[in-house]
Amino acid sequence: MDETPSLPLVDFPPDAMEEIISWLTPERLTALIDATDLKADTPEGKIRALAETAIRYRCASVCVNPVEVDLLPRLLAGTGVKECYVIDFPLGKSTIGMKARQTADVVTQSRAVRGEGRGWVELDMVINVGRFRDAPEYTWQEIAAVVDAADGEIVKVIIRSSELRDEDITLVCRIAQEAGAHFVKNSTGMEAFGATPDHIRRMREAVGPRTGVKAAGGIRNAQDAVRLIFAGAPTPELRTPDRFRIGTSNPDGLLSTREALRGNSALAWTGFIPCSICPSGYAEEQSPELGRISLARCQHCPYQARREEWRRQKSGG
Repeated sequence: MDETPSLPLVDFPPDAMEEIISWLTPERLTALIDATDLKADTPEGKIRALAETAIRYRCASVCVNPVEVDLLPRLLAGTGVKECYVIDFPLGKSTIGMKARQTADVVTQSRAVRGEGRGWVELDMVINVGRFRDAPEYTWQEIAAVVDAADGEIVKVIIRSSELRDEDITLVCRIAQEAGAHFVKNSTGMEAFGATPDHIRRMREAVGPRTGVKAAGGIRNAQDAVRLIFAGAPTPELRTPDRFRIGTSNPDGLLSTREALRGNSALAWTGFIPCSICPSGYAEEQSPELGRISLARCQHCPYQARREEWRRQKSGG
């Protein structure tokens, strides 16, 4: 196995970042957002508030747990905002049949409650990472089963990229594409780390321009969003809701920091520690195998000297 894979994406050309920041109007930003709340203790009031926020900003969708299918369609009917439900979240360890049945049940209930026919439901399904490592064909089967059960609705495949080697990220993204998925998504937001430019870039390179890429996990401000757009939607034709999405529980935060970013665009490529956006910066939280690969990569990184500073910041030292 190659112990020194290519270095992650940590440099951002100022001219490319300036172009994205100039392009990123509030309307264009919110059109890419899946406004999200997947916490176990979320009450109905918070779902209502999230839906109101998404409607006000005209977000792409509201992403919630499947139990909300009795409520969310009523809140979003007639607004133009889609419903998004996670399938077998967050572990992806249900059987293929269970995933397909959950998908079909959510789609049927949503259509009945919303009353607007097809085209308003999206499903973010989690793959079984363990089975993928043993038998990639199993992953094709489970994705294809969910796509079939979705009856034409959008399916996004959560690959849990923090638990995969670089070459596996590429492989599983291509499997998802071949199985009929419409998007690949990096994370549930509950793994070792969330969206990093490096993984989002690898996912885009794997699927090309025809399939969507969704970045999710730890996206807190406009600087994060711009770096991820650079990685996953570097050209304007990719910056549409059917080709790129941002999953965030804080649309307000992205919008408010966008204003500061337009006033000082250098914030998007300076003033941060590269390790904070690099998968290898989280080697201690990864499995022993992936941690070893990450640390080997760190030895060849030009930013190696800043790793200790990043580790001290993470530990609060």
